[in-house]
Amino acid sequence: MTTLSLAEIVNTACKLKSKKEKVEYLQKNNSKPLRNILKLTYDKSLEFNIPNTEPPYTPSEMPDSHGMLYRESRKLKYFVVGFGGDNINKIRREALFIQMLETVDKDDAELLVKMIAKKPFKGLTKAVVNEAFPDLIPD
Repeated sequence: MTTLSLAEIVNTACKLKSKKEKVEYLQKNNSKPLRNILKLTYDKSLEFNIPNTEPPYTPSEMPDSHGMLYRESRKLKYFVVGFGGDNINKIRREALFIQMLETVDKDDAELLVKMIAKKPFKGLTKAVVNEAFPDLIPD
């Protein structure tokens, strides 16, 4: 069985009809990288130290980039104010983000671009995320 990419999990959850189905689906596919991406997308108290617009990057065509975001997600802290990346040179930090976008699957890269824009996923509300993962996102 192939591991679902984080983008596949989020996109599938968005398409499910009921709140109950979405919550159960997210819980079934629970992982730290998934919770981190949802938290960084919906938590207004967390701020990125990179521009919130899509940077110029070349989407990955590598077939083995599928699922790569699970491993790459540990680097997300470098792009959040106060979590370890503040002392990295701005240009270096932005280059690291572009490198991440070019390493992961193209759908996961789109997920990351929406995340830095703090753009909620259509069909997935903060309430659904908090029901799936209680106390993940403060009010």
